[in-house]
Amino acid sequence: MKSVSIQGIKGSFHHEAVNNFFQGQNVEIIDSPTFKSVVEDVISGKANYGMIAIENSIAGAILPNYSLITKYKLHIIGEVILPIKLHLLALPEETLDSIYEVRTHPMALLQCENFLEQYPNWKLLSKDDTATCAYNISLNKMKGIATIGSKLAAEMYHLTILKENIHDISDNYTRFYLLAASPQKIENFSKASLYFTTDHTMGSLARVLNILAKYKINITKIQSVPLKGSVFQYSFHADILTNGEKDDNYYKALEEIKQNTGFLNVLGEYKEYKV
Repeated sequence: MKSVSIQGIKGSFHHEAVNNFFQGQNVEIIDSPTFKSVVEDVISGKANYGMIAIENSIAGAILPNYSLITKYKLHIIGEVILPIKLHLLALPEETLDSIYEVRTHPMALLQCENFLEQYPNWKLLSKDDTATCAYNISLNKMKGIATIGSKLAAEMYHLTILKENIHDISDNYTRFYLLAASPQKIENFSKASLYFTTDHTMGSLARVLNILAKYKINITKIQSVPLKGSVFQYSFHADILTNGEKDDNYYKALEEIKQNTGFLNVLGEYKEYKV
């Protein structure tokens, strides 16, 4: 059986991302407290894979996770783009009138401000994890306390959904990477993640972008990340679309980029996840 380490506990959106990626397969979920501990689970062999969030359509990129991937030389073997639907969860006997406190992840609180403003008497507490809050409410029979989380968390921890879809913005998506300790050959891959540096000379980044344009390669994401050990110098992560192992333009572009950068690493070649 495959095992996947996730940040948080079962019932979290990371858990949903795993279910989405491995549809119909029997997968062991390994709870892990932090993104770094997820990486350590993969490196040590405790888990076959790690699933980590890399960016949110509202909050933007999670820069520390880019750094974890490169520092520990992990390989991206897949991606999931998950719609984030946030619901108000509590014990089955609760009602909106009986709630006096909401505890959940701070990002969930931010993304549900319009709904929460309707209940000014509710105390709002920031916690580490949406699913952990749901678990604690269920385990300790915490009356009058609600959390904001997923339908999966409600199902797993036998909570009722007091109000569905309380998020402010309906088009809220999080993209996740599936990581492995060693590269895996993905047949008919359609996407690649590149990691490179450029110097401070004028037009150095533009040269890389022009190479990709020259070979008609579409960039779906480019992200700068501070380069450790340097002051105001940056590395770049770029996600590009490709036609797989038979795409000569892709390999020609890689060779040309290598000649125009400090270094170039291919972090993963995998199948694009289409929403």
